[in-house]
Amino acid sequence: MMNSNNLKVQILSTFITSKAVKYSTGSPRWIRPYLSMGLIILLASLASACQMSPPATKTNDGVNYSQYYLWLKTLNKQEVLTEEQKQHVLINQPLKGVNFSQGKLILIYSLANTPLHQPYKAKRLLNEHLLASNNMSKENVAFTMLLRDQLNTQLYLLEKQARSSKKFTQQSDEHHAEIKQLNNQLNHVNQQLMLLKQIEQNINERG
Repeated sequence: MMNSNNLKVQILSTFITSKAVKYSTGSPRWIRPYLSMGLIILLASLASACQMSPPATKTNDGVNYSQYYLWLKTLNKQEVLTEEQKQHVLINQPLKGVNFSQGKLILIYSLANTPLHQPYKAKRLLNEHLLASNNMSKENVAFTMLLRDQLNTQLYLLEKQARSSKKFTQQSDEHHAEIKQLNNQLNHVNQQLMLLKQIEQNINERG
């Protein structure tokens, strides 16, 4: 189903196109390419404005998570930060829907390659969200289950990476300790050799 933004763009596009055709047919030939270029730029601006608006797709529980996530993917880092601040404000306003804002924050914290990527926090909020939300649509339930599986896999890999890093650090520390011990032994041997040379030199001087 076409949302209201796309419908407005289509209506405006039809209106602008009809006007452009009307004026271009009555205009000098040399100016017609400029009219066409202006029409293309205007239509592109309208389409861009439509894409930058938050998704209007709704479900029985208020918001379509998959559409919202796809919209988040189109934002830059600063716009994601702004959206997070907006949802934090809304989550403190019960009339606006705490569950809706919490669900959106989960998706925000699940976004990779952003300053807000926090998979542990996203998983914690997701567990709370699943316990508190008992009227999610089938679409949102399916998307949430998929997101939970992805977060579980991501957290597993992060924990595995942390264990490997810890093991590497531990082995590195052990190697450093072993090298230090060998250096100490070498210094001790060198001191013994110097002492023997000194004794040998004293014996030679007396003889």
